Amino acid sequence: MPALIALLAVTLLAEPAPAPAACRGPLTRGSVVACALAEHPSVRAAEFGREAVEGRKQSARTLLPSNPQVEVTAAKRVGLWAPGQRDTNVYGRLSQELEIGGQRRKRMAVADAEMVQAQARIDLTERDIAAAALTAYFEVIAAQEQRTMIARIAKTTETLVELSRTSEQAGLGSVLTADVAVAASVRVQRQRIEAERRVAAASAQLAGLLGQDPAGVPLSVQGDLAPLSIPAEVAALTDAALLKRAEIDLAKSEREVFLRQVELYRRARVPNPSVVLYAQRDGFAERVLGGGISFPITLPSPLGRSFAGEIAENKALARRAEAEVERWRRQVRTEVVVGFHDVQARHAELALFEDARLQRAEAHLEALGQEMASGRMSIREAVVLQQTFLEYLGTHIEARRALALASVELARVAGLLPEEPKP
Repeated sequence: MPALIALLAVTLLAEPAPAPAACRGPLTRGSVVACALAEHPSVRAAEFGREAVEGRKQSARTLLPSNPQVEVTAAKRVGLWAPGQRDTNVYGRLSQELEIGGQRRKRMAVADAEMVQAQARIDLTERDIAAAALTAYFEVIAAQEQRTMIARIAKTTETLVELSRTSEQAGLGSVLTADVAVAASVRVQRQRIEAERRVAAASAQLAGLLGQDPAGVPLSVQGDLAPLSIPAEVAALTDAALLKRAEIDLAKSEREVFLRQVELYRRARVPNPSVVLYAQRDGFAERVLGGGISFPITLPSPLGRSFAGEIAENKALARRAEAEVERWRRQVRTEVVVGFHDVQARHAELALFEDARLQRAEAHLEALGQEMASGRMSIREAVVLQQTFLEYLGTHIEARRALALASVELARVAGLLPEEPKP
């Protein structure tokens, strides 16, 4: 969750870009994720990283390790014992380095491993953005439901205040009763203000994720607080997470990159010969053509470069990446189990609320004013009942919100985001 909050904060601080027209209408649970992933700068940055790796892979396909070298020299000859003898010598040389140790194949293997690593970074970025979008989406819906409920109850509160003041002026009620009603009204109004703030904050976060102006027209969101559909077996979730979590794939691909770097440096130890062709014309009116092969002299370390340090470094980095793989496997198992039990607990909490009782609680709140006006209920009793039912209905909305967010977190840690589109 801290990572999701940080992602939301960075998104809100970024300069908003125009959003696609399809993302400006009513947003559903499926469209909000698609719109968040469409033009998100983090996704584009990860995709540009993959393009950079494609460039390195293109460079690795080069057949020759270096370009041919052409050398042309000229020299003027003057005879020491015969000053009148002068001539010009011309020398030409062409050399081309060749790879015989299979270095090109190893360079391409390194590029292939880096491509897998870049794709894992894209998957990781898309998963976190999808989780952030769903979190903001459910926050908007929960805040809107809270605001709607408080707006209905606020009318009943105003009725209680009016009745208490009328009773006080008529001498049928005390100042204490009127103050109690006003205090209850202030409490409800504060909750109404808080609900408005939550709606505005959640809408701004969602707008920022979609690349829209958070200060612009509020987003139109459709849907409910139904949780994500997730398998109910923790063992299946754990197995899926170990296969799908991008962090594990990223650590594995990083280890593979280092191992292939080791192989590349080992092949780089093989000296590359150079084919040499030369031609010359000297003052003796001779034209000489020739050729040959040159080999570099490999000196042992530390006199020459044997790549021993690079090989040792990449071996150590590969072992570190292997340790990271194991660390992520342990962390993934823990996160899945914790998220699974969190969802189970949220389901148990929501099961405490019965639909019939919730409907009766809303009906009781609407009928409080009439009951008090008819004299069947005192103002103090109405205030107590109002607060009780208000907390009951608010707790129900909070329980549904907590279940929806818990399902998003479980889907994230299980590697199930973004959700696959339904056929």
